[in-house]
Amino acid sequence: MAGSGRTGTGRSSSRSSKSSSSRKPARTTSSSRSTASRSSSSRKRTTTPAPQESGASEVVNKFASSKVAKPLIFIAAVLLITGIDLLVSWDKFELFFKILGIEVLAAAIVWIILTLVFSSKKNMESDGEPLEDEV
Repeated sequence: MAGSGRTGTGRSSSRSSKSSSSRKPARTTSSSRSTASRSSSSRKRTTTPAPQESGASEVVNKFASSKVAKPLIFIAAVLLITGIDLLVSWDKFELFFKILGIEVLAAAIVWIILTLVFSSKKNMESDGEPLEDEV
């Protein structure tokens, strides 16, 4: 038993030393290979041009950049809000006009606030820089 135990430990130690010595270089070479392949693949990714858009996204981008986009979106939003108001009021015209009036007042107040905020920002930015007339 003592001999078989020693032989077993000797085998396992020799196996572990053989396997560890043979595996370590394989791991370092495979990791260096994977690192090299990653760096070369990342270089390839950055140098290749981005794929061009196609389909619906291209159409939407062209529409959004056109001059017709803002008026059409505004008209569609007004029609959508009016339709929702009609559905909510259920043919009670007095309620419909109350809801519509509140929405118009809210939109006007928001528009005035945004106009004041953005105009004050523009004035602050122009105060720091000299005007063309003063130079």
